[in-house]
Amino acid sequence: MDENENSDRPRRPGRPRLDGPVPPVTRASIAEAALGLAADRGFPALTMRSLAERLGVTVRALYNHVADRQDVVDLVAARIMELHPQRRLDAADRETSVRALYHDTREAYRRMGRALLFSLDETVTPVEVPPERVLLPERLLAFLTDVGLSLPDALAWRAQFLGDVFGFALMIDHRYDRADARERRSMQDPVPRGWLDAHPEIDAPRSRAAADLPDSTSDELFERLVDRAVLSLDALAARRARQG
Repeated sequence: MDENENSDRPRRPGRPRLDGPVPPVTRASIAEAALGLAADRGFPALTMRSLAERLGVTVRALYNHVADRQDVVDLVAARIMELHPQRRLDAADRETSVRALYHDTREAYRRMGRALLFSLDETVTPVEVPPERVLLPERLLAFLTDVGLSLPDALAWRAQFLGDVFGFALMIDHRYDRADARERRSMQDPVPRGWLDAHPEIDAPRSRAAADLPDSTSDELFERLVDRAVLSLDALAARRARQG
């Protein structure tokens, strides 16, 4: 077999050619590769060996740039914060601000995939916590209280926001972006059609009716989620105004 016979064979995206020049390794490239690995396979799959393989270098080469795996985790935490939107929230135009907050955060979270489970799988070295991690919630709480919410209501709305976007990006976007048309369709059904067909004796008229609705894209589903967030913010602000 000619030694160049496989030279044009397609390779997986993001993987360097083993028979070509390897890009220089930096702390920034390590952070990006580690985030990509965690996004695809979760943090339990992030080892120094798997990271070295993704970068196309030896494990020894990694230790020229990072002290250990925890150092890599801290780099990923900083990179995650860099991906968070820095949009200014304007209490005078709260609906536009809320919609932008949801959409921008969704796009950031969508890129993170399984790395969104960071807080369940990893901890950050306290002194390495990016300042933005402290300032980001502070700015959101300031916006919410400026809109008219009490601090407890602001905390509750922030929890709703995080649950909305985190859950959607992980449970919907992560699957939707990797699925074919048939699987995408099944994701909007409350009960898989196959289950309903297998149990015609079960009285579930609304679930059966939902299965007959036209297909919705993930963007359309998300927009309904944002509509609800705007309504809930308006309702909380109105209640606080009535209470004085």
